[in-house]
Formats: sequence, structure tokens, C-alpha cells
Amino acid sequence: MNEFEVMWRQKIKENTLNIAGKQVHDLVEKNDFNDEVLYSKQLIRDLKNNIIENKIKDIFCASACHMPHEFLENAKKAYQETGEIEAARKELLVVFEQKTKVDKQMTQEQFDTCLDLGMGLAGLPVNKDILVTKIPSRFQEYYLETDPIKKKSLYCHCKRVRHDLLQNSNLDSIYCHCGGGFYQDIWEYITEKKVTIEVVKNLFDGDDVCQFKISFK
Repeated sequence: MNEFEVMWRQKIKENTLNIAGKQVHDLVEKNDFNDEVLYSKQLIRDLKNNIIENKIKDIFCASACHMPHEFLENAKKAYQETGEIEAARKELLVVFEQKTKVDKQMTQEQFDTCLDLGMGLAGLPVNKDILVTKIPSRFQEYYLETDPIKKKSLYCHCKRVRHDLLQNSNLDSIYCHCGGGFYQDIWEYITEKKVTIEVVKNLFDGDDVCQFKISFK
């Protein structure tokens, strides 16, 4: 088991204890599948059999990978000074261009297309919410691939389940709240308030992209 997997499982156990309590935590603790996908499927079965769905979503959101907060400081400052989500979102656009565009070796045309589709950190404002779509993880390879299953694997950011997509063995899409937690952490850090995440589209339910709605209370 690699270092990331050990770390992620530890977060899951800690968050299960904090959100669902010791009884459910002890049940999850017994899950001894080495394989990431089998572990995840058993984890979801155990959680669904013992707690309500919203708590499961909270556990996965809390177990997400996070963007280093150092990249969010200008967005946080903009929000503190104006109280406006849009001011912070514009600062996230700058981060997206300076960091992700370079990291993914995007052409200007590719970058502009991502913005039009609401891909990246900032997403698109929709009423009082933000609708954000993940960009393909292995960006350039994704657009060159023609096989639909391999294309999904190249899109997915979660290295734990990429091979599951290659096997075309679907995982319960509630798992994708882990991906949504990435955005939840961004906006909770910026606003210092609780935000909610809704999975709108995901690969496991047959969509071509993973998309999340961020709502501010």
C-alpha cells in the first residue's frame, strides 16, 4: 500500500469518527481490503448501512486533497475587502492562469475553452452559486485519446480509482464528494464560512465530466 493510500485511509477513519461516531468508525476500521477499489466499495456499503447520506458526503468532502492555501491568499484578501464572491473568483482566475495553464502546458485556445466551460478553480457564477467543472487531469493526453474508457481514466484526478475506470467497474458516485471537497476547502478558507457542495455530474454516472455546484449560506 503506497504512502498516499495510507494517508487517505487514515483521514477517512478520523473523519468517520468525528462525523459518524465510534461505532461506525470501528466498523470501518475492520475493512482490510488492500485493493483501493474494493476498499472504497466496502467503505461505502458500510457507511450506507449505518448512517444517513449527508453524513457520508461530509466524510468524503472532509477527506479530500486540498490546494495549498498559499495560492488562495489574494482571493481571500479580495473577499475580506469587498465581501463579494465575484471578487474572490476573479483572483482564482489569475491563479488558474498562472499555475494550471503552465502546469498543463495549455495553449491560449485551450485555456480560453476551459474558462468558457467553467473548468478550473474559479468556475462560473450561476445565480448565487458557482458551477465548477474539473479539468482533465492528464490534460494533453486526454484530448489525444480516442478510447472512451481510457479517456475517462485520463480525465479523473483521483489516482486511487483511475484503474477502476479502466476496468469499467463503476464506483458509487457518492465517492465523488471527495473531489468536491477540494472546492469546499477552497471556498471555506476564502470566506471563513461553511459552504455546501453538490455533485452535479460525474464519470461514474456516465457523464463526460465531473461538475460541482458550490452554494454559500
